[in-house]
Amino acid sequence: MRLTVLGSGTGIPSSVRGGPGYLVRSGDLAVVMDLGMGTLAKLHGLGVALEDLDAVLISHLHPDHIAELVSLLFALKNPLVLREKPLFLFGCRGLGRTLEKLQTVHGDWIHPETFALEVRELEQSQVAFGDLVITSVPVDHTDHSIGFRLQGAGGKIAAYSGDTDFCDGLVDLIRDAELAVMECSFPDEQKCQGHLTPSEVGRAATLGGVGQVILSHLYPACEGVDLIAQCRRTYDGPVTVARDLLTLDV
Repeated sequence: MRLTVLGSGTGIPSSVRGGPGYLVRSGDLAVVMDLGMGTLAKLHGLGVALEDLDAVLISHLHPDHIAELVSLLFALKNPLVLREKPLFLFGCRGLGRTLEKLQTVHGDWIHPETFALEVRELEQSQVAFGDLVITSVPVDHTDHSIGFRLQGAGGKIAAYSGDTDFCDGLVDLIRDAELAVMECSFPDEQKCQGHLTPSEVGRAATLGGVGQVILSHLYPACEGVDLIAQCRRTYDGPVTVARDLLTLDV
């Protein structure tokens, strides 16, 4: 299983950090977690064709995490994109209703014609998808926010927090994961409710027994701050600050 950071930033435009998005490759599967601004262009740069994308996982419905959902569905209507296999949307509670509203606004321009669009809401559940087992766990951000835990055929686990504050659900989500991509929106001295600081990431990772931490979803306040040193106050494992197109094997 291989994870690539498509966007390590937030909803604040940045020339170096795109909106939240992560590509997971496992065997022949290509799965994207969240669709922030710039994720589709990053996929193109990586050579991932839209007709080959197998599933999109949506952690919650804030605009910075679904910004390119409409763009994806619109692109798949183009006659140059010959998609036939189903596209699966796995996501939080309310995803189906949100999609219906978007289709009401945009009409046939985002209604699939050549393929089936399968929408499944996963509030706290597990689904087998190809050689992956995808587990969703509620986290403390909005009333519908979830994180994702992906286990590959070899048993290795990659976890993605989505947006969250420190909570028991977060620790359960990342427990014993080889790799955990954790939101780290603000430095320790600028705690914001509903988001994590580096020390909180470290505390959760220590409690969960995580093998390696990636700090991502970085607001501008994080630039120039030694986030790794702050995380090491509570965690002694490997820590990496995410950057766009960072790729790691799990």
